[in-house]
Amino acid sequence: MAFVKKGEIWVPEIPTGDLGTLVAAGDWNANCGGGRFIPAMRDELELARKAALYQAAGVTHFEFHSTEAPAAQAKQILKIVTEAGLKGVHMVTSNLFKLPPFVNGNYGNPIAGSRREAIEATKVYIRAGIEGFGANIYVYWTGSNGMIIVLGASYQDVFRWTADSINEICEWQVREFGWEKALPFVVEAKPNEPPSWAIPGDVGEVQSVISLMDPAYQAMVGHNIEVCHPQLIGKRAAIEMGQAAATGKLWYCHLNGGSGQKFDEDRGFGDNDISIAAEVVLTLQEAGYRNVVGLDVQPLPTDTNRQQVASIERSIRNLRRAIIIASRVDKAQLKALRAVGNNAEIAELWAAAVSGIANEAVAA
Repeated sequence: MAFVKKGEIWVPEIPTGDLGTLVAAGDWNANCGGGRFIPAMRDELELARKAALYQAAGVTHFEFHSTEAPAAQAKQILKIVTEAGLKGVHMVTSNLFKLPPFVNGNYGNPIAGSRREAIEATKVYIRAGIEGFGANIYVYWTGSNGMIIVLGASYQDVFRWTADSINEICEWQVREFGWEKALPFVVEAKPNEPPSWAIPGDVGEVQSVISLMDPAYQAMVGHNIEVCHPQLIGKRAAIEMGQAAATGKLWYCHLNGGSGQKFDEDRGFGDNDISIAAEVVLTLQEAGYRNVVGLDVQPLPTDTNRQQVASIERSIRNLRRAIIIASRVDKAQLKALRAVGNNAEIAELWAAAVSGIANEAVAA
């Protein structure tokens, strides 16, 4: 069952557990590397070997793009994943970005035919997610959607077309499978890269798109917040998570790390700033988040064949470190300090938690 009715409202039924006990990683998170300025440093892994390494690292679920796991092979791929000891496939997503029809957008593409291709490709992979992979959620990463140049599309129409496309997909799911089997449609916003102005770019823009949908299907759409994405424009991922949680739509998160307003580095979670990782964890705890957490991390350029999943292993360790840091914060004291606006003491409380050094130990 993917949705369950509570009163008059349909809510997603997603696997839950204590934070950090259910961890997903993408097939693309272990790779040979290489790029415009970087050589390939590792061998490609067969899926069975990759799944075994993920399981040993502490991963419990897999994620797939349609280009890595073709819909026609869904059941065979699921068998490989589960035989490696993983619980299954948590997330599926159709590749709507690295294909010629989508270079100028997908759901919001000014070319009607490209919008239609994006919608139909999504339907194919949602069907595979339900009938083949047994997935829990479908993620729409905005990818190429948006504008490459100024006035590359009507700014109003990009939002409307995107909303209309998602609405059609959700309506089709209900008609084809019913709410009980339909996959929650989770939007992973990103403000830029590859487009100059990606749509929707953040939690607020996703909420805008949802508001343009038929109210009958708005309950099917939620958020996947990736730590690196808000950083690209100087926003804090934890605040984006708080905003999504305030709407009751924080259904998934991708944990990783970056070094600021540069590009989407997909470093290990907590690698560059463990305090950001701890802030994310504490925010998830305050939101009561118990869903699967995903890792969207890449190997370091220098990683060798023996370090195929080192970034995944380190991210899981850093997640556990961040949980320990968050546990050092006296939540009742934090609440009391917030209630009187004592920001100086909140800063002290946080510094002591992150450093693990009590105030008394550094007193003058």
